[in-house]
Amino acid sequence: MNWAVVMAGGNGTRFWPLSNSRHPKQFLRILNGVTPAETCVRRLSRIIAPERILLVASESHRNALAEALPDFPPEQVLWEPVGRNTAPCIAWACETIRARDPHAIIGVFPSDHAISDEDAFAKCLEKAYSAAHQKIVLFGIEPERPETGYGYILEGAPIQEGIAKVASFLEKPDLQTAEAYIADGHYLWNSGMFIFDADIMHDELCRHVPQIADKIGEIVKSPEKLPEIFPTLLSISIDYAVMEHTAHAAVIRAAFPWDDLGTWASIRRYAHADARGNAVRGSGSLIDCDDTFAFSDDGRLIAALGLKNTVIVSTHEAVLVLDADRAQDVRKIVESLKNS
Repeated sequence: MNWAVVMAGGNGTRFWPLSNSRHPKQFLRILNGVTPAETCVRRLSRIIAPERILLVASESHRNALAEALPDFPPEQVLWEPVGRNTAPCIAWACETIRARDPHAIIGVFPSDHAISDEDAFAKCLEKAYSAAHQKIVLFGIEPERPETGYGYILEGAPIQEGIAKVASFLEKPDLQTAEAYIADGHYLWNSGMFIFDADIMHDELCRHVPQIADKIGEIVKSPEKLPEIFPTLLSISIDYAVMEHTAHAAVIRAAFPWDDLGTWASIRRYAHADARGNAVRGSGSLIDCDDTFAFSDDGRLIAALGLKNTVIVSTHEAVLVLDADRAQDVRKIVESLKNS
């Protein structure tokens, strides 16, 4: 049977100060009054039975999840005592599902993506699930711009229409390299969504990160050991742990509009802009500015004069001002504040 896993355990540090350790971005109503996590679950429910959707979240976000998804069954949530990156998260979900359905096909979906054409997404999803037997099928997005904040996938030899082998994974490039990728036509954004044969993922985890696979096996057999074992797991992404080493990776060209709601720059793309590229959410006045975004969450008026390519965010907790090109680096502020 087909299953889905929604990863909702991150802290969303690049959305500080609106997103924080108590209410991360996936549980905030940042677009159209609906949380990204709620939108993700609803989108998946179109083709996956609701009882076969699991959600992985942080223990510290119990209240935030309950507010955002009050009707989501608590028995379908895996609560991480601490964050250990995506490999332990996916391993735990995979082995939990395998214990119930040994021949499951599992899709993994970050909870903070924007997908505007849900019909096209559903069609692509069905195709990927059908193709995932003995494979790990990634969703590759045709680049719309030379994005330096995403990883890329290079397509290899075709397997069937719209699906190819993965030739290689590329880390976040500089602008010149990203422009070359787009000109080439065979490089796709790595969306972080993928579908896999549960047995294949189990074998790959055992082969490449046995220290994680063995301990997750213990947790699934003895759930009471979770608080003791999970914090000791190696903190590593699924990309580094498995995807860059496996021979089973394939990529499907995802024919739907997609965006990663990862930074304030991404939210700016969904705000109505004037002729000079300026946009305001909440209360704001931008005079002689270009490509500037003001987001007021606390009713405070934001007034700006003569700025270019700037993001200004005002909340009850703090005010953030940054060059939009540095939106990926907001987490550095969070780390600096923690250290000080």
